[in-house]
Amino acid sequence: MNSRKRKTEKKRRGGKVFAILLSLIIFLALIVFGIVMIGRHVISSLTDNIAAKFIPESQNLTDAADQIGSATPSAIASNLNENSDTIKSQSQGLINSAKATSTDSKLTYTLESSKLNKATVGALLLASGDQVKDVADKVLDSMKKAGVAQPKLQIDLTDDKGNIIKTLDYSA
Repeated sequence: MNSRKRKTEKKRRGGKVFAILLSLIIFLALIVFGIVMIGRHVISSLTDNIAAKFIPESQNLTDAADQIGSATPSAIASNLNENSDTIKSQSQGLINSAKATSTDSKLTYTLESSKLNKATVGALLLASGDQVKDVADKVLDSMKKAGVAQPKLQIDLTDDKGNIIKTLDYSA
């Protein structure tokens, strides 16, 4: 009879220990979930602030891209190079230099930054990657209208040492 009492007591202790461990795991999971959600919110607001520095307050990326007519890659490159000071000033220190080069069917735009890294670029593209794609599509359409066969757009984001952080390739 004594052995039966001990077995039931052991089961109850094991059940209590299991319940406590399960409660602790659920509690820790809720804390981690909360931290992740707060982190996502912070990253989202930071990327919105970064994106706002690149775009004038009166327009967004797609509105600016709608103003693009038909142009060759060399015309777009020269226009971007003429406006590189504006792009740098709108970035409020995030972009150190902006340079566009072109070939017959390809436009390469290199943005150099000492403040961006892979994580911030990834977060920025998560937040506004669809807008960047819309602008790229407009640029490619512009090159098509100018008679460029198989136009391509490449955007290189580099650090201040010239190392490529991210390359975005678009083609029509």
